[in-house]
Amino acid sequence: MCMKRPTDPLQVLPPELVGKIFYLWLLDSIYPHTNNSYSKLPGLLCLVSKSWRDFVYASPLLWAHLIIDTSQGTVASLHTLRKRLERSQGAPLSLDVEVGEQPDGDVLGALFAERSRFRQLTLRVIDLSWWDRISMEGFTELKKLTLHTALQVPTDIDKLSAIFSSAPSLCSVNWHSTGELGPVGVQGHQLRFLALTVFRIPVTHVLEVLAACPNLLNAAIRFQDVHEYIPIPLRGRILLPELRSLTLDGTRHLSCVLRGVQAPLLSRLEIHWHDSTGREFGLEALQSLLAYSPHLEDIALRDFLTTEDGLFSIITTTNKHLLRLTVAAAPGQTKLITHRTFDVLTRREQGRSTLPRLEELVFQSGLDVPDEVVLRLIESRMSPSDHVGFTSRACTLKSICLDGCKPMAKTSISRLESICQKSGLRAMGTFVSRNQFPTSTVATGVRTFYFASFVGLGVALWCGFKLLLG
Repeated sequence: MCMKRPTDPLQVLPPELVGKIFYLWLLDSIYPHTNNSYSKLPGLLCLVSKSWRDFVYASPLLWAHLIIDTSQGTVASLHTLRKRLERSQGAPLSLDVEVGEQPDGDVLGALFAERSRFRQLTLRVIDLSWWDRISMEGFTELKKLTLHTALQVPTDIDKLSAIFSSAPSLCSVNWHSTGELGPVGVQGHQLRFLALTVFRIPVTHVLEVLAACPNLLNAAIRFQDVHEYIPIPLRGRILLPELRSLTLDGTRHLSCVLRGVQAPLLSRLEIHWHDSTGREFGLEALQSLLAYSPHLEDIALRDFLTTEDGLFSIITTTNKHLLRLTVAAAPGQTKLITHRTFDVLTRREQGRSTLPRLEELVFQSGLDVPDEVVLRLIESRMSPSDHVGFTSRACTLKSICLDGCKPMAKTSISRLESICQKSGLRAMGTFVSRNQFPTSTVATGVRTFYFASFVGLGVALWCGFKLLLG
């Protein structure tokens, strides 16, 4: 007689595994789809069955993420909100709070009454009329703070300083500001991750903030200034001894940051320029930074370079450790990258090669290169050990993307396909016709088999949840 198998995963899988799967589904549903409000999630899970509802109600972590609009009349029931906060029990809270016009002071009061449990807080503020009625102290567990203020909203420096000074665990700040940046430096020594989006303030204020945050691991700065660029004499470089990643997105004013920072352990650098007249200033400033950053592995330059000679200078300066190189031409640049760059990157049978450890190459637009030149570069970087004179640290190219250019001829695509099938190279971009040549990768069958055997049951349940819950 065949025994009926249980269909409820709660009867088959350990509760810890089910809880983890529920939690991952919850995060996948919330981020980045922040249109899901606190009233929708995790309530959907409770609709499946009584056993699921009981399980979800008894899992505090599933109630600890809230996305909420506090505008007057948006929250239908203050009692329901408080019950939800109670279900999270002592779990650390992650809040994304929108404070629009005419905010509901009672809702904000209920939320900030739990501020000692805030682990992550995102505030999007249009109306600050509630600011003085709620305490902004006692964020003892806060680790990540994101603050967006509308352009017309004046920033209350004292209140913001109170948040920082009462958050001894704060290590990550994402700051969108049109005003003073001083509060960031209140606890700057403990910050490890900093993202600044700033407008209408002198770029020297950005340098002051960086100087107040000497222990940063990652820094991302988006800067816009309508004023005329004036070179700023620097007294010395700001030492950021632990900085690993730096992203600069904005105008030529950010050349000041390139000239003003010393990051000996920097491994990733991304620059996106929005000011065509300032790129020549940027190249000189970038070269000065590279002289102090010998361990770069990943460089992305978007709308930054004006000439191919500038690209040569970057390639030769970062010759030793670079693994990933991305260069995007500015609109209107049709021949930024020619056969000269590909010839420089092509390995020779004798002697040292340029960028010997390069694994990923991305060129976007500005390309004027024959098929044969591209294929010669690719073939030269497929089997470094077969060539005499290469060091043991030479690497095989794993991925190439050439975008914004004409497709290869059919015969060239056939030759490229053969290379990819043999080596596992991933070829992407408009230089490959998708109708003729699908992106190719090497199958990692053995690892995939063992991994699937270990988590197959959990993955199957995850997929079932996605189908069931949409």
